[in-house]
Amino acid sequence: MSLLPKPTVLPFAFLLCCFLLITCNPNSQNEETKIVFDVSIQILGEGTVTPNAGSFDAQTNIKLKATPAVGFYFDRWEGLDQAEEKEEVDLLLSRDFSLRAIFLPLPKLSEEVLVFAIKKMDPNPVFMIENGGTTAYLTDKSGMRLQTWDFDSRLGNEVKLLEDGSVIGIFKPETVSFSFGGYGGILKKYNPAGDLVWEYAVHTEKELSHHDFAVLPNGNIVLLVWEAYTTEEARQLGYDGLGPIYLEKLIEVEPQTKAVVWEWKSADHLIQDFDPAALNFGTVADHPEKIDLNYLSAENGDLMHANGLYYDASRDVIFLSVNFYSEIWVIPHQYDRENTKTDLGDLVYRFGNPRTYKGDGERLFYNNHHPSIVELDPETAGHFLVFMNGSQEKQSVVYEFLLPNTFSMDPHSWDSPEIVWSFTDKDLFFSRISGAYRLPNGNTLICEGDFGYWEVTPQGEIVWKYQGEVNFWRGYVYP
Repeated sequence: MSLLPKPTVLPFAFLLCCFLLITCNPNSQNEETKIVFDVSIQILGEGTVTPNAGSFDAQTNIKLKATPAVGFYFDRWEGLDQAEEKEEVDLLLSRDFSLRAIFLPLPKLSEEVLVFAIKKMDPNPVFMIENGGTTAYLTDKSGMRLQTWDFDSRLGNEVKLLEDGSVIGIFKPETVSFSFGGYGGILKKYNPAGDLVWEYAVHTEKELSHHDFAVLPNGNIVLLVWEAYTTEEARQLGYDGLGPIYLEKLIEVEPQTKAVVWEWKSADHLIQDFDPAALNFGTVADHPEKIDLNYLSAENGDLMHANGLYYDASRDVIFLSVNFYSEIWVIPHQYDRENTKTDLGDLVYRFGNPRTYKGDGERLFYNNHHPSIVELDPETAGHFLVFMNGSQEKQSVVYEFLLPNTFSMDPHSWDSPEIVWSFTDKDLFFSRISGAYRLPNGNTLICEGDFGYWEVTPQGEIVWKYQGEVNFWRGYVYP
């Protein structure tokens, strides 16, 4: 007989109940399946982050907020799945995170800088041009001058900074036979060391270069020129006032030889309904491609006062801002000098003020400056910008247009281009000079001639303002 104890045999029903009690206990299950992740945050610079680092349940959504200390700004988060520069981010916990919050010191601002939203501004410095002064300078957004160009004569008005560091601009000679606001007379080029290396003069009793110029892709230069007409010559053109008068023309100069290789004269493309004996007599409303000589009269004879030009290589045309006509003329460039004198050289498009050709439609411009096609911003490249001074309502507007791909051969079908963006502000107004320029980041740099510079986002937020002590002609960036 065995002395070992008899094994205890538990009933199956009892075992099943124990199993169910263990597996069905919610507390036991949570303890086995609960997952937490750690979030660590390192702060570089001066600022705070809320909430603080810690351990959090999986799939929890944490709203992190970075707050800079005085004198600092929040630059970026590091350690997220993708780069993030916003101060507030949502963090869905699917793993451990080791984050860095980067705060950087704000630069010291000059007293000229009134608005400075560093995270929303374009970072490039601004090439500032004093109107009619002797100075241009490259200034960063903190107001620090990075480089200054001092000239030995007054500007008249445009200056361009070239890729090799040289500058080219229009300057005023000591004496001229006639003049109006924005007159020049001599085009000069200075090398990076500041030495004068080239000049071209247009100031005679008959002609005077003024305001603006364009450097073509082949290196030639298109200049804006006033051309004088005596009282008798003005009468023969059908002018209904007293002369002399001064009309616009464009010349293209080959820099090496200084030869004029092309020209366009507004006098070749006039129409008027005043003098039937003149060759250009006709019905103005029937010919929008022609220029009504008698749209305005001026005691000083400066009838048109063009103030800016832009060469469009894709269409081989020149956009001309005509201030007193309050419109943009589009001038063909593809014909030689002789053909340009004929009807082939008539305007191929115009917009801003249908009253100049006795047309219908809304008048958009009351004086205008700085025509340009967007080049640096890939999102809006090819769009057209212009500064509308707004002399009637004392309110300036920057317009952005979508131009037609091709200009209709029928001038009666010319409509205003589509407005795709505009900006104005109750404090934005100057009746003269000024301009607008699209920046690489999509913001727009506005030169308000008697104030300084604004930078605004596509949403119209003002992110930078610079108030100078002089009048400014324009502003550019060179990334």
